[in-house]
Amino acid sequence: MSVASDREIADLNASLAEDGEWIELRRLYGTQLIPVKVTCRAFVRSVGADELQAGITQEQSNVILSPSEIIAAGWPGPWTPSAAEPVRPDIDRRVPRKGDKCVIKGKPRNIEISKPIYVDDELVRIELRVLG
Repeated sequence: MSVASDREIADLNASLAEDGEWIELRRLYGTQLIPVKVTCRAFVRSVGADELQAGITQEQSNVILSPSEIIAAGWPGPWTPSAAEPVRPDIDRRVPRKGDKCVIKGKPRNIEISKPIYVDDELVRIELRVLG
Protein backbone atom coordinates (compact mmCIF):
# COMPACT_ATOMS: atom_id res chain seq x y z
CA MET A 1 0.00 0.00 0.00
CA SER A 2 1.02 3.58 -0.51
CA VAL A 3 0.46 6.70 1.54
CA ALA A 4 -2.13 7.88 -1.00
CA SER A 5 -4.14 4.64 -1.02
CA ASP A 6 -3.95 4.34 2.78
CA ARG A 7 -5.28 7.92 3.12
CA GLU A 8 -8.13 7.27 0.65
CA ILE A 9 -9.24 4.17 2.55
CA ALA A 10 -8.90 5.84 5.98
CA ASP A 11 -10.96 8.87 4.87
CA LEU A 12 -13.69 6.67 3.37
CA ASN A 13 -13.78 4.40 6.45
CA ALA A 14 -14.14 7.42 8.76
CA SER A 15 -17.02 8.81 6.68
CA LEU A 16 -18.74 5.41 6.52
CA ALA A 17 -18.38 4.92 10.28
CA GLU A 18 -20.03 8.27 10.90
CA ASP A 19 -22.75 8.39 8.23
CA GLY A 20 -22.96 4.96 6.60
CA GLU A 21 -25.23 2.00 7.21
CA TRP A 22 -24.68 -1.76 7.41
CA ILE A 23 -25.28 -3.85 4.31
CA GLU A 24 -24.51 -7.45 3.42
CA LEU A 25 -22.86 -8.73 0.26
CA ARG A 26 -23.67 -12.26 -0.90
CA ARG A 27 -22.13 -14.42 -3.59
CA LEU A 28 -23.53 -17.86 -4.40
CA TYR A 29 -21.07 -20.72 -4.89
CA GLY A 30 -21.12 -24.22 -6.24
CA THR A 31 -23.91 -26.41 -7.52
CA GLN A 32 -25.63 -26.09 -4.13
CA LEU A 33 -25.56 -22.26 -4.47
CA ILE A 34 -24.15 -21.74 -0.99
CA PRO A 35 -24.13 -18.05 -0.04
CA VAL A 36 -20.82 -16.53 1.06
CA LYS A 37 -21.54 -13.34 3.01
CA VAL A 38 -19.75 -10.29 4.37
CA THR A 39 -21.20 -7.34 6.28
CA CYS A 40 -19.93 -3.88 5.30
CA ARG A 41 -20.54 -0.22 6.05
CA ALA A 42 -21.86 1.63 2.99
CA PHE A 43 -23.50 4.77 1.72
CA VAL A 44 -26.79 3.89 0.03
CA ARG A 45 -28.42 6.62 -2.05
CA SER A 46 -31.42 6.65 -4.34
CA VAL A 47 -30.64 7.71 -7.86
CA GLY A 48 -30.97 11.42 -8.65
CA ALA A 49 -33.52 13.13 -10.89
CA ASP A 50 -31.02 13.45 -13.75
CA GLU A 51 -30.44 9.69 -13.67
CA LEU A 52 -34.18 9.01 -13.66
CA GLN A 53 -34.51 11.07 -16.84
CA ALA A 54 -31.74 8.98 -18.37
CA GLY A 55 -33.88 5.85 -18.04
CA ILE A 56 -32.80 4.54 -14.65
CA THR A 57 -35.74 3.36 -12.56
CA GLN A 58 -36.51 4.48 -9.01
CA GLU A 59 -35.88 0.97 -7.70
CA GLN A 60 -32.20 1.48 -8.34
CA SER A 61 -29.74 2.76 -5.78
CA ASN A 62 -26.09 3.75 -5.75
CA VAL A 63 -23.94 2.10 -3.09
CA ILE A 64 -20.44 3.18 -2.07
CA LEU A 65 -18.34 0.96 0.13
CA SER A 66 -14.81 0.50 1.34
CA PRO A 67 -12.88 -2.70 0.65
CA SER A 68 -11.79 -2.88 4.32
CA GLU A 69 -14.43 -5.33 5.61
CA ILE A 70 -14.19 -7.40 2.41
CA ILE A 71 -10.42 -7.73 2.74
CA ALA A 72 -10.57 -8.39 6.51
CA ALA A 73 -13.13 -11.18 6.02
CA GLY A 74 -11.30 -12.68 3.04
CA TRP A 75 -14.55 -12.49 1.07
CA PRO A 76 -15.52 -14.33 -1.07
CA GLY A 77 -12.98 -16.95 -0.01
CA PRO A 78 -10.32 -18.82 -1.93
CA TRP A 79 -10.81 -19.30 -5.63
CA THR A 80 -11.72 -22.78 -6.78
CA PRO A 81 -12.21 -23.60 -10.47
CA SER A 82 -15.83 -23.90 -11.55
CA ALA A 83 -17.99 -23.38 -14.59
CA ALA A 84 -19.43 -20.27 -12.90
CA GLU A 85 -15.97 -18.82 -12.27
CA PRO A 86 -13.39 -19.85 -14.85
CA VAL A 87 -9.78 -18.75 -14.58
CA ARG A 88 -9.72 -14.96 -14.94
CA PRO A 89 -6.51 -13.51 -13.52
CA ASP A 90 -7.56 -10.04 -14.68
CA ILE A 91 -10.62 -10.00 -12.37
CA ASP A 92 -10.39 -8.81 -8.76
CA ARG A 93 -12.58 -11.34 -6.92
CA ARG A 94 -12.95 -8.98 -3.94
CA VAL A 95 -15.10 -6.69 -6.06
CA PRO A 96 -18.81 -7.55 -6.06
CA ARG A 97 -20.09 -8.35 -9.55
CA LYS A 98 -23.30 -8.70 -11.52
CA GLY A 99 -25.19 -11.66 -10.09
CA ASP A 100 -24.08 -10.99 -6.51
CA LYS A 101 -26.61 -9.67 -4.01
CA CYS A 102 -26.55 -6.60 -1.80
CA VAL A 103 -28.90 -6.81 1.19
CA ILE A 104 -30.02 -3.33 2.29
CA LYS A 105 -32.32 -2.97 5.30
CA GLY A 106 -33.14 -6.69 5.00
CA LYS A 107 -34.09 -6.49 1.32
CA PRO A 108 -31.93 -8.40 -1.19
CA ARG A 109 -31.07 -6.37 -4.27
CA ASN A 110 -29.30 -7.44 -7.44
CA ILE A 111 -25.93 -5.92 -8.19
CA GLU A 112 -26.12 -4.66 -11.77
CA ILE A 113 -22.96 -2.56 -12.16
CA SER A 114 -19.77 -2.61 -10.12
CA LYS A 115 -17.04 0.00 -10.41
CA PRO A 116 -13.85 -0.59 -8.43
CA ILE A 117 -11.57 2.38 -7.83
CA TYR A 118 -7.83 1.88 -7.42
CA VAL A 119 -5.12 4.27 -6.22
CA ASP A 120 -1.52 3.19 -6.75
CA ASP A 121 -2.84 -0.24 -7.81
CA GLU A 122 -4.66 -0.73 -4.48
CA LEU A 123 -8.43 -1.17 -4.24
CA VAL A 124 -9.66 1.85 -2.24
CA ARG A 125 -13.39 2.17 -3.04
CA ILE A 126 -16.22 0.24 -4.67
CA GLU A 127 -19.25 1.85 -6.29
CA LEU A 128 -22.28 -0.30 -7.08
CA ARG A 129 -25.57 0.18 -8.87
CA VAL A 130 -28.19 -2.13 -7.35
CA LEU A 131 -31.70 -2.97 -8.48
CA GLY A 132 -34.63 -4.16 -6.45
